[in-house]
Amino acid sequence: MADRALYDDPLISVAYSELRSRPGGPNEVIEQPALRSLMPSLQGRDVVDLGCGSGGLARLALEQGARSVRAFDASEQMIREAIKLGGDSRSRYEIGRIEDVVLPDRSADVVISGLALHYIPDVMTLSRRVSGWLREGGSFIFSVEHPIMTCASRQWAEATDGTRQHWPVDRYLEEGTRLVRWLGVDTPREHRAVASYINALIDAGLVIRRVLEPGPDPVSLQQWPKLADHIRRPAFLIIRADRQSA
Repeated sequence: MADRALYDDPLISVAYSELRSRPGGPNEVIEQPALRSLMPSLQGRDVVDLGCGSGGLARLALEQGARSVRAFDASEQMIREAIKLGGDSRSRYEIGRIEDVVLPDRSADVVISGLALHYIPDVMTLSRRVSGWLREGGSFIFSVEHPIMTCASRQWAEATDGTRQHWPVDRYLEEGTRLVRWLGVDTPREHRAVASYINALIDAGLVIRRVLEPGPDPVSLQQWPKLADHIRRPAFLIIRADRQSA
């Protein structure tokens, strides 16, 4: 759920919607269940969703009894879709880049973000801002494309018969913008090492509670054998960090 107005391109928007609607996709089967497994109870909580896309996590928060939900995305198209798909008086969907979100200190109990922070150049500054927004005991839970994915200059290395041999990892510690061919368009990703995500959170005063590199479970593999590639290399990195209580 990218934090870029790339999704305001009609062709990209349609292709993205079709991609996410296909049953057995890695987002549906791997990333979303893992991300949700790290969430605390949202009952009566004030929730912020950064890079909300079409609002799936925001709607989940409402379903789980959140007191309020503020959801942000740079794409006007995505915000329109989120509003169309549902909300109520507790929710507020806003067009805006993650880097530009301004919230009062200690105004949120939970900040969530699904597959958006790999578009953000400065995750250190964002981590500090999120730490400021969180109340004591609050949680920051996010998923990103795994750095093994964002560092790759190309996809699978294949034999002459098309058999996938290995996933190339190169320039891993050379952090910065990489262009990735996705949905027929060269799209930028901000590559950074796993350690950079973790240390940004620690330096912002947050406590790492859990780090996941999820793959498909046996039941999903049996139902969708194509997911076997996600055992050979992780596609997602998911982290929960909390602001400690006094």
